[in-house]
Amino acid sequence: MNNTLKIRSHDELIAYVPHLLGFQKIESSMVCLALGGGPTSRVDLPDSPEAMGIFLDQMSDVYLHRHPTRRVALIAFGEDGRSCIEALSALRETLVNHDRGPDVGPMLWVNGEEWFDVLTGTSGSVNPSTRDRMAAEFALMGRAMPVATRADLAAGMQGDPTAVAEHLPAAEARVLDMDAGTLQAEVGWLGARLDQFQSDREYLSDVDAARALAVIHDSGARNAAEIRMTRENAPVYSEFWHDLVRRAPNEVRDTPAAMLALSSYLEGKGAQAWVALDQISEARPPLADLVATALEQAIDPREWERALQQPAPGALMQQAALRDTNPSERRSHDQDGRNTYGVDGPESSAPGR
Repeated sequence: MNNTLKIRSHDELIAYVPHLLGFQKIESSMVCLALGGGPTSRVDLPDSPEAMGIFLDQMSDVYLHRHPTRRVALIAFGEDGRSCIEALSALRETLVNHDRGPDVGPMLWVNGEEWFDVLTGTSGSVNPSTRDRMAAEFALMGRAMPVATRADLAAGMQGDPTAVAEHLPAAEARVLDMDAGTLQAEVGWLGARLDQFQSDREYLSDVDAARALAVIHDSGARNAAEIRMTRENAPVYSEFWHDLVRRAPNEVRDTPAAMLALSSYLEGKGAQAWVALDQISEARPPLADLVATALEQAIDPREWERALQQPAPGALMQQAALRDTNPSERRSHDQDGRNTYGVDGPESSAPGR
């Protein structure tokens, strides 16, 4: 599926970012977009010399070593123009002065609806009709509109677990009493319900939700759920796990939250993946650590899919996190027309919180 959007103006680029991140109100943030293919990153603007060093190291690791690309657009969102422009200038210098560095531009400071291009000295404001057109593009792709703030993403993962909690003790006792054959059948039931959701999009009843939460702690059940997820079907499975996270009592939320983080990462919703990881208690399941590594290291979701075809996906993902992308591939994407940029659509990986 081709999810490449053509961006022809600063207005369109700025209007595109909330749809990529999943929320509209972006404050004190640097957003880096690889034009022509590659990961998108959102990180907090540095507020000290020490934070600036960490910020530059993180971004150079992504765009100079792991995912070299031909061109990067930099957008600093915030009210403090001095901090935004300092961060933009420092990052641009770090990237372009490297022998494997990309071209950088546009380079924008955005404050509300106003923008200023640091490279050209031009300025303007985002036309509301441009935001409407971008929203229509994403609606045609079947994508949900971004929420207002990142906090709203977290609030959307909170629901009422009361009904499911009433059935959970019996469901957990039932799983504990299962022999190996019965447990295998229960894992098969969960897989069948996941497959069914792909077809009918009907959420589990309270009884079945408790049943799923009771068995998902089994490694076989987790594997059955993980291997079903691909970049193509991730949006549908995100709906499933999002619903289960909202209805799960606190003591059993960790695993469905990790599954939601995985589906969100595969879907290209980095911010939603991080918010899902934030729902998990200190005793994080191994899957949560793998997804966090994938986000932090800007590992392409395609790597995850390839790893799942191997006997030890966890080990291979760790290897992928340490492996540099071949520098000879970094300029394989050409600019499509003057002042027209191809950016990855909703499936792009979005590292950073």
